[in-house]
Amino acid sequence: MQKHLLIHQKLVQAVKNLRKNEAEILDLIAQADQTRDFLMLMQYPSLFSYCVKGIGLTDAEAYNFLALYKKSKEIPALTEAIQSGEVSVSKLRHICPVINQENQTLWIDKAKSETNKKLIDEVAKVSPYTKKREVVKPAGEGMKRLSLDVSPELIETLLRLQEVLKLDNFTQVIEVSANETLEKKDPIKKAERAEARAKKKEAMEQGNEAGKTSVKETEEIYSDSQSSVQENSDSDTESVARQERKKLPTHLVHAVNRRDRGQCCYYGMRNNRCDSRYRVEIHHIEPISRGGKDTIENLVTLCHDHHKLIHESLFGQGFQKTRID
Repeated sequence: MQKHLLIHQKLVQAVKNLRKNEAEILDLIAQADQTRDFLMLMQYPSLFSYCVKGIGLTDAEAYNFLALYKKSKEIPALTEAIQSGEVSVSKLRHICPVINQENQTLWIDKAKSETNKKLIDEVAKVSPYTKKREVVKPAGEGMKRLSLDVSPELIETLLRLQEVLKLDNFTQVIEVSANETLEKKDPIKKAERAEARAKKKEAMEQGNEAGKTSVKETEEIYSDSQSSVQENSDSDTESVARQERKKLPTHLVHAVNRRDRGQCCYYGMRNNRCDSRYRVEIHHIEPISRGGKDTIENLVTLCHDHHKLIHESLFGQGFQKTRID
């Protein structure tokens, strides 16, 4: 027991020394900033560069010290809190965006008493939200790091999915959910499944004719493909006014998606095909209102922006229907 107490006492003293060192570093940074020509003589372009390259702080440590130093000019109580040894620089850094002359006592007390996570949550509740750009960065070993803001409701949904799917982390939840959604919703995969069903049905029909397939098997295949067969009507040759236009038959939608691979077919001035697969739409090369037909030759995939551009110009001058990669 005596050994345990000794270790504990040493750790308590080490933390006190750490706080004391943080206070000293903050004070010396202030002195450096207030000393005339300090950075020029030390040959550093900025105080941040000096803190990182000159004295060996990490980027995050330098940012914390400098943000706290800047805020302490307005709120001297922050410096006093550091010197007291009761709170760290990193925790005080979190309250810099929300602390002012009126609430300084409240927030400094929170920094002293709350855990780091709880303090961040408290600050977030009163901070004005500024939407940040979603960022994807390399993370080593071929991985990518995704940074984005999400609502508390989405976090709860992800947590529930993690429980239901019995997964270890959010990465697995997103991966499984994304793959399942794509399998069901991706128009290219739907087109490939439809093609496979059609080939299977054709093969079974041929087998029936040769006496190699049972009636029961034929009925199962017919039931599997009945929904797509019913949508295959005489609309391929029917001319319909725009206000009366019918939904494209499923087999045509699948055919266009298989051919264009879900990618915009617009070719611009550089003669390069648009690489967008976002919000793609099927466009009639010859408009229905001008007698165009619902045929594979008269249909092409365009992204929303290029579809809009085509309709605002001359109905189809901006792409080459013969250039399908």
